[in-house]
Amino acid sequence: MTNYRIHLSLEPNPDGVFTVTSPDVPGLVTEGRTASEIQANVQEALSALFEAWAELGKAPPPALHPVSTDRIQTIETLVTAA
Repeated sequence: MTNYRIHLSLEPNPDGVFTVTSPDVPGLVTEGRTASEIQANVQEALSALFEAWAELGKAPPPALHPVSTDRIQTIETLVTAA
């Protein structure tokens, strides 16, 4: 498994579900309620996109460069606290 750093856009829906897209990965669209659900769904969607690109003989978008896991990484996340 390879790690990638991509930007995600989360659009809230009235029912508490977020629609998730990425300006870095055209075609990536998924949903989720929690951070862990969103992460799992993004991983699943990316796997499907990689398969589709391979079948079509297309290269993944330039933003999908592997991230080194042997040094400190940073992520941005939105949290809510009471």
